[in-house]
Amino acid sequence: MMPLALLSSAWLRSPWLLWGVGPVIASVVGFFVAAALLELLLASSWCDSCLITYASSSNTPRKQLMAATHKRIPFRKQVRGCAMTLLGPNNIVNGLGLALLMLWAKPDVTEWMPGTAVSFLVQFVALSLVGDFGLYWGHRVQHESKLLWRLHSKHHAIDTPSPFSTLFIDPTDAALQGAIPFAFAALVVRPAPGVLYLYIAARIAENALNHSGIDSPLLDLLTLKRLPLRAPAAFHDAHHKYCNHAHKASNYGESFWLWDWAFGTLCPLSGRAASKAAAVAAAAAGQEVKHSRKL
Repeated sequence: MMPLALLSSAWLRSPWLLWGVGPVIASVVGFFVAAALLELLLASSWCDSCLITYASSSNTPRKQLMAATHKRIPFRKQVRGCAMTLLGPNNIVNGLGLALLMLWAKPDVTEWMPGTAVSFLVQFVALSLVGDFGLYWGHRVQHESKLLWRLHSKHHAIDTPSPFSTLFIDPTDAALQGAIPFAFAALVVRPAPGVLYLYIAARIAENALNHSGIDSPLLDLLTLKRLPLRAPAAFHDAHHKYCNHAHKASNYGESFWLWDWAFGTLCPLSGRAASKAAAVAAAAAGQEVKHSRKL
């Protein structure tokens, strides 16, 4: 235990490790663990009935649409893009920038976590709300600007997303939707480092879920997406389906639908889990049969 205690003490004394290296490690672990598990789920048949489909695409099975996407942008290329986003020089620079910011904002740190569970929850929720607010505008500006849309369109080339397509993005896009919102939230909330690490890992893991195409009540329960104001996976999936263009897009938020509602960009359209789509189609077919009998 002594080496761990010494490492912990040394880590707390070094702002470069505490606010620079730590958040980068949290982002890498959070994303790759979540994306790998979700890809395994997609490779099985366990979640087939929970995969999002769209009536506008004739309820084509999602795996068929994903296969078409992988023909255009191979899976290995997407994984390499994610690795470059998280392990490349841009994320290292992001870590250094956050360290400099927090060295000024919270120079003296002696504990990993707040003293009470309530303080932990307050800091985590505040980070989530402020971070998603920053992400909303970092995402929206890329649809409103012709120049930034050229960069963001790399990500939107994937019209049927999957977990490892999440971070197949341009470095500027990654900064506007990731690094800057994280730094903004950390500056506003000034959390304990352990809370910040958990928030970053959870936020990026949630991003992978939002790109999985899985609309599962169980996963929504486990990831707290059943809570008020929280955005389900279908919320961001609809953004990829209906907003592959600049200007007048919708569903810019990721963790909450609150900001889209507040700023008038909430889209009422969304896909349905395959099982729900089949039930709706069967009900519609039943209504047509009844109507034809009456005629």
